[in-house]
Amino acid sequence: MQKRTRVEQIWQPQPSGLVTLAGTHSDLSLSSSETFLEIKQKAEAIEQLYFENNITLPPNCDLSRFISDAKLLSDAWLLNSTKMLTIARQFSVVHLNRIADAVISLGTSPACAKYLVALTSGNLDLFQRHKSHAKNILWELELCSSLRKASFDVFLSEPDIVIDLDGSKLAVACKKLYSDKHVQNVLSQAVAQIESNADIGIVALNIDDLVPANSILQMHSIEAVERFVTQLNNRFLFFHDRHFRKYLTSGRLVSALVSTAVVADIPTVRPRLYNVRRASIWTISGLPAEKNLLLRRFYDQLMR
Repeated sequence: MQKRTRVEQIWQPQPSGLVTLAGTHSDLSLSSSETFLEIKQKAEAIEQLYFENNITLPPNCDLSRFISDAKLLSDAWLLNSTKMLTIARQFSVVHLNRIADAVISLGTSPACAKYLVALTSGNLDLFQRHKSHAKNILWELELCSSLRKASFDVFLSEPDIVIDLDGSKLAVACKKLYSDKHVQNVLSQAVAQIESNADIGIVALNIDDLVPANSILQMHSIEAVERFVTQLNNRFLFFHDRHFRKYLTSGRLVSALVSTAVVADIPTVRPRLYNVRRASIWTISGLPAEKNLLLRRFYDQLMR
C-alpha cells in the first residue's frame, strides 16, 4: 500500500545532483506500512538491547528521538493520522533504519555496553555536520556489521576492528572525516594504530560528512545514485593520492577503504527514500607476496 501526503519542507535540486533544504510545502511519497512496521520493530530491538545491558537511554539524545519518531510514524500510518506524518519524522526513520542495522549487530558482544553508551554521547543526526564521538562509533559499528554480513570472523578490538583470516590478523583503523583538510594527520594516526596490532592493516575512511549538510540526493534510479556516490569516493582518493602514497608505502598499513553514505530520493520507485552506501578502495602496488595474498583474500570475500 502506498500513500502520498502533504509535508512541511521543500528540498531544492542543485546542479551537482544534491537536493538541499529550501522552503516549505511539498509532497513526498511514503513507503509501505510493512516497511514502517519493520523499522518500528528495529526501534524496539534497540530499546531491548539497552534494557538487557542495564543502560539508560537518555530521552534527550538523538537516538531516543529517532526511536520515538519511528514508533509514532508507524502507528500514525496504521491509524491514517496524516498530521503525524511530518517530513522530519520520515527522515528520522530513514536515519534510524541505518543506525539500527549497525547497533543490533552488536548482539552479545562483550563490549556491547561500551558502544551503547558511546552512541548517546553526541550528535547522531546524519544530516548535520558536527564532530561527534557517537558518529565515530557508529562508523565502526556499521563497518563491523557489513563485514559480518560478508561472513568474516570479525571482532571489535584494537585498533578498532580485527579480522581473523585463517590465523592471520588484518586490522582496520576506522576514521570518520569532518573535513578534507589534514587528511595526512588522520593517516599518520592510523599507521600508528596498526603497527603493533596485526600482520597487515587497512584504514577505513568515512566521508559522509564531506557531503553538504541537510541534503539528500535526488536521481532517477538507485544505480545512478551509486555511480554518483562512487564518483565522490574516487575524487577524494584522487585528490589525496599523494598522502596515501606517503603513509601507506611502508609498514603494515597497506590499503585504504573510502566510504560514503547518502539519503537518496528516487521518485520513480516505492519506497522512494533510501540509504545508499558505496565504498572505493586504494591499495599500494608491489606488496610482498604474503601481504598481497591476505589483502586479495579480504577484498575478494568482501566483494562477493
